Formats: sequence, C-alpha cells, structure tokens
Amino acid sequence: MLIRPAAWPRIERLRTARLSLDPLRVDDADALVPVLGDAALYEYTGGEVPSLEQLRRRYTAQVVGQSSDGAQWWLNWVISLRASGEPVGYVQASVEEQSGARVAEVAWVVGVAHQGRGLAVEAAAAMVDWLTGQEVRTVVAHVHPQHEASMRVASRLGLERTERWQDGEVRWERAL
Repeated sequence: MLIRPAAWPRIERLRTARLSLDPLRVDDADALVPVLGDAALYEYTGGEVPSLEQLRRRYTAQVVGQSSDGAQWWLNWVISLRASGEPVGYVQASVEEQSGARVAEVAWVVGVAHQGRGLAVEAAAAMVDWLTGQEVRTVVAHVHPQHEASMRVASRLGLERTERWQDGEVRWERAL
C-alpha cells in the first residue's frame, strides 16, 4: 500500500523541557555543519564528516517528505536547545505501511559536544510520542552492536533488542 501525501499530517515543531525539535529545512545545513563535523560521530554509523554542500543536497532530498514512489514518509527534525537556540543534532523517522500497520524506523544523532546529557533520549522520545499520535504501531531502530550509547537510548525508548541484523546492525523494536 502506498502512502498518499494527503493521508499524513503535516510535520510539526515538537517541544520538551530542554529542547525544540523543528522540521528540517535546507537552510539548516549551515548550522548543522559544525555539529556534525566531528569524525567520532561516524565511528559506528559509517560515513564521514559532511561538507556544507553535501548536507544541502541531502536536506534538499529529505525535505520533500516522502520517497519518490510514495511508499515512505520522511520526517526529519533539527534538535536545538530551547534556552539558547543552539542546534545539537537531529532525529528522523521513515514511516511506511507494512501489513496494514504503520512502522517507523527511527534514528538520532547528537553532536559530540552535547552527548552524555540525555538529549538524544529526550528528543527521540518526543518524536516517538508524536509518531504514536500518527497511528504508528511499531518503532524500529538499527544500532551497531558496539555502540553502547545508542543501545542505552534505544532501551530508554522502550525498544527491545531482537536477534535480527541488517547491514551489521542489530534491530531494536517496540510495539506501540
């Protein structure tokens, strides 16, 4: 079943006690280049430090909001500290219909300078809460088996580790 754009609610700003999650814009690339500029971020996820032009191209594709075939809904939020407005990372979800139910594959990235303060959990939890309101019934994350911090985030979100693997990562999931 293909997702029809009109069937999905508009992505909106989310707020937590410390954070603002704003829908991604192409212009956010400028502010996120330094946040995503530490090679340590890519130790477990692969990839490399993106240039400004690479981020702009990536964000231009992502802000469309869906895959070219309409089968996935793409949701991307920039995480910023409410007190200062400083961007610290992003959360994202790809939602699709599977066997008549909405399933969201989620991810979170918080810049190295802001890690260890629970920001990834806080932001990802706000996203998962919002997804629940959009009739998503299963949340999935893929985590490198040595990425202790991301495993803790997944666990705090209520996701459970499965025995399934994809591209060298372990599947974590939670039924909502």
